[in-house]
Amino acid sequence: MNATKRYKDIDLPFICPITKRSFDSTKGIAIYINKTLKMNHKEYYDTYIDHRDRSCFFCGNEGKFISVGKGYRNLCENQECLKKSFNSHSIEGIMYREMCSKEKAKSRFNIENERQLSERMKSFSEIRKSNPNFDKERNQLCKEYWIKRGFSEEEARTKMSEIRKDIVTKSSKTIRDNPEKYASKFPTKIEYYTSRGYSEEEGKKIISEIQNRFSLEKCISKYGKEMGESVWRERQEKWMKTLDSKPLEEKIEINRKKILNNSGYSKISQRLFWDIHSKFENNNVKFEELNGEVVLYDISKNQHYRYDYVDFTSKRIVEFNGDFWHCNPSKYNEDYHHKIMKSSAKSIWEKDKNKIKLMTDKGYDVLVIWESDYRKYPQQTLSKCIKFINGIE
Repeated sequence: MNATKRYKDIDLPFICPITKRSFDSTKGIAIYINKTLKMNHKEYYDTYIDHRDRSCFFCGNEGKFISVGKGYRNLCENQECLKKSFNSHSIEGIMYREMCSKEKAKSRFNIENERQLSERMKSFSEIRKSNPNFDKERNQLCKEYWIKRGFSEEEARTKMSEIRKDIVTKSSKTIRDNPEKYASKFPTKIEYYTSRGYSEEEGKKIISEIQNRFSLEKCISKYGKEMGESVWRERQEKWMKTLDSKPLEEKIEINRKKILNNSGYSKISQRLFWDIHSKFENNNVKFEELNGEVVLYDISKNQHYRYDYVDFTSKRIVEFNGDFWHCNPSKYNEDYHHKIMKSSAKSIWEKDKNKIKLMTDKGYDVLVIWESDYRKYPQQTLSKCIKFINGIE
């Protein structure tokens, strides 16, 4: 797409091909066509002048006719094209408004992106310095959000509870109304395994193993009949009493974390993700505090992977790696043995590599952020993430 001059008057003097009469102004031509030739201006222009390209800059269709002197505008009346012509933050919009090349428009676009990003980061940083509760005041699941809007602390806690219950109710209703659709989400359902490449027999075997991890038979085998039955009953009573004492939303959270292998997440990562998300609020995004993390199962590795920040709109993922849990290569060598993970640093790196490949094979781009880098350079790290989501190299 090349930029050209939007309007271009015909060359004067103009000689009419019909009468060979000469005109020094476009106004004189218009009067002549009306009174002498009694022709339609557009018809006359199409037949005897047609001095410039008439196609729309954006879609290529015929532009709107302006006058005999100017011809057609390089913009049609399609609403989408009109919107693009007014877009102050797109490469096409810059090319159209300034009639510049694509290379120059792209440069202007990047400069403006940098300027806006710098201003936003500066403002967020300053706000947080003066208000440590800034992030909480934007989250309806935090009491600070409601207190800022005039609620007492007790009223704020009530509102938080209502919001949670509403989320749980809607989620539960959706699952109840669509049992077949959501069967593959639960590891106690055969669909969970068949959707991941297992046969029905394999799925049934896995479910049976899950349900029998703590069974009466195992208790009897370990402690003897009398003692085993006692241990079994005490365990069941304790489990039921503990579970029944928890609110509904906490019960659901417990089950969700079981599905996610009970792995946790860092609060500092959520702060970064909220900042990123504030720049892309219209994108379809998931992270722990917003809709929950994305979990995928790799059949070839028999491994579940959690993805920290997934933007389905831009098909980009931000992974926030803790230096300790992921053995930051700048701090650990490949032979380091992680006592909690019970694995070498090299094995952990290989697992992270496979995790990234699983999504890149699906067409996603992945950016890895190390916790120590974000702690040292929060603004630069945020800028890097936003550029990554925007697709700016």
